[in-house]
Amino acid sequence: MAVKDQDIEILKEAFSQFTLSSDTLAESYRALREEVHHLKEALHESQLEKERLREEAERNHRLAVVGEMAARMAHELRNPLGSIELFSSLLQKEVAVHTIDPEKQDWGKHLSSAVRTMDYAISNLLFYTGKPRPKYQWVEVDPLLSELLAFVSHLLQKNRIHTQIETTALLTPLWCDENLIKQALLNLITNAIEAMPNSGQLTIKAYTPESIGQDECVIDIQDTGPGISEKTLSHIFDPFFTTKSTGSGLGLAIAQNAIAAHKGQIRVDTRIGQGSCFTLRLPQKKE
Repeated sequence: MAVKDQDIEILKEAFSQFTLSSDTLAESYRALREEVHHLKEALHESQLEKERLREEAERNHRLAVVGEMAARMAHELRNPLGSIELFSSLLQKEVAVHTIDPEKQDWGKHLSSAVRTMDYAISNLLFYTGKPRPKYQWVEVDPLLSELLAFVSHLLQKNRIHTQIETTALLTPLWCDENLIKQALLNLITNAIEAMPNSGQLTIKAYTPESIGQDECVIDIQDTGPGISEKTLSHIFDPFFTTKSTGSGLGLAIAQNAIAAHKGQIRVDTRIGQGSCFTLRLPQKKE
């Protein structure tokens, strides 16, 4: 039976449609396979993210428990420390009156210095475990900075560090929480001192930028230490991060939190071999 030309054309058209359908199905299959692959990857990433969030939640819970225990212990330790400080002061006065032996007088000074160091560590711990809520008042800058340098005088003498305070005549009092700013500045000053274990220059400048008027106070804390490496610089404000063999690694994190609570800013300018300068900017408008 002869095949007509019309039938051949119909078969060709059918084959062409079949080929086109096959190509379309193959393309759809490839697209579907890629989509399934992406979905599997997304599901895997979602599971990893879920696991990461779970681990982070557990870690935060452990930190919260440890923080609460540490805060309780800190409060318990402060009572005997207060007694030690009191009796140390009384002993220093007694020794000063009844003996001329300078070594015995130094014993009392070392004891008071150790108490201040422990109290400083406890204060850092309490500041970190609590949420800073500033209680604003007017604070004179010069007496504040002089008080802080007097507090760390034993460290300055030990490390043979020269100090210089520079304030402008137009500088107004700080509108701030005195305790929070004290702790932030003390941490930055201590950090600068530790960067110069073998002598150096500590310079503190407080001024009001002329371009801004009386709306902002700037405090620079500059050292002549070795500077901060680029690798370390990105982590210096991370809690518990430290490059030293001692210390909690909370000092700079607490300083940043205290300044942030005042709606202020803190930044650092550092050069290897030339030292570092931490700059605090505190708004001075009453809110």
